[in-house]
Amino acid sequence: MKAQKTVLVCVTPQESSQTLVEAGRVLAEKNRAALEVISVLPISANFSKNEPATLEKLFSFAQNAGGQMAVYFSDDPVLTVAAHISKEHPTLLVTGFPGENSNAFVSTLHLLVPDVPVSMVAQDGNIYNMLPLKNDPVFTK
Repeated sequence: MKAQKTVLVCVTPQESSQTLVEAGRVLAEKNRAALEVISVLPISANFSKNEPATLEKLFSFAQNAGGQMAVYFSDDPVLTVAAHISKEHPTLLVTGFPGENSNAFVSTLHLLVPDVPVSMVAQDGNIYNMLPLKNDPVFTK
């Protein structure tokens, strides 16, 4: 288990993911934690022309925010992120807020790693918390 606190931000190769990285940076600073960013790209899909450039921008954005970024290739992003969490033991997970037609990424991930608090960032920048049963007062508002 890591001795240092870590905030793990889940992103996709979209420009809007910079909002998630920024929210993760703020939460990491607030909690004196390291910042990590993770993205899981599907193996079976073809990449659009913009995805590599967008990933490069996110990588630079994460670095400029004082963090590191890991990119995985998998057709099961929930299990891949859950495995990363089990290995790295972050103290907080930051994701986007699930939309109306969501694929249940956040709720499934929360079921797989229920002890990790989840902060979901809405498009307007508001942060909503999904806390484990054993609430950690460090991450509550």
